[in-house]
Amino acid sequence: MTKVFILILNYNRHQDTTKCIRALKKSNLPENTQIIIIDNSTTNHSQKILSQTFPKIKLIKTPKNNGFAYGNNFGIRYALKNKASHIMIINPDVTVGKSFLKPLLNLFKTKPQAGLVAPAHQHQQNKQTFFGLGGKINWQTTKCEHINTKKLALKKSKNYEFVSFACVLIKREVFEKIGLLNELYFMYLEDVDYCLTAGKADFKCYIEPSVKIKHNTSSSFNIPTQKLKFSFVSQFKFINRWLKFPQNIYAYVYMTFFYAYLYILWTYHYHKNK
Repeated sequence: MTKVFILILNYNRHQDTTKCIRALKKSNLPENTQIIIIDNSTTNHSQKILSQTFPKIKLIKTPKNNGFAYGNNFGIRYALKNKASHIMIINPDVTVGKSFLKPLLNLFKTKPQAGLVAPAHQHQQNKQTFFGLGGKINWQTTKCEHINTKKLALKKSKNYEFVSFACVLIKREVFEKIGLLNELYFMYLEDVDYCLTAGKADFKCYIEPSVKIKHNTSSSFNIPTQKLKFSFVSQFKFINRWLKFPQNIYAYVYMTFFYAYLYILWTYHYHKNK
């Protein structure tokens, strides 16, 4: 029996979480679909508001904020314990349309090797609209190259090396075989790491382009450069985990200069457009 649990990790942004849940409730969710809020907030403000706004939705309060993987793992454990067949991870800054979950579930039927399925992610970048698909990794530098297109030309589902966990549906067998998300990462690259681990266990990652969601990227940060320190630390952990000496030396050096360049570039554009 299909039983889907949708996990929303909230961190001090109850407004986004509320908007996300209301959009989900308006979509064509199948029966036996349950929404779970995991509250990673550092105050009880969000928890109280969300509990009052959605009294029938299960809310799990984590003991501390120890990152994206840590928080979502609370929800994953709960879902698996309650006989989930599929688990969806979705960011609170994502909104969905009417036709949403069913096409993603159907792909598992047509692609038995699929372990993770994600929709196309519509987002704004430099005041332009892009559709984010999956991605691939440059193994010389460990740079994750996300496929972003201005026009969604992809018409059929496609396999990628990784997909974004801003919105992803994962079948139960993946968790049973490879475990939970890697809590080594506080934020960023935990999705890429998990996709790679799933790939080694013979599960494939797919994008289903018939489903499109809107993602307000990096809404947790007031200043874009704030996220670089988290991304930088995760990148070095990723290199250490997936590359061995001496191949990792080039990646370490490349990423050090790459992030320095990004910091200067983003700082310039931030002050220019302020």
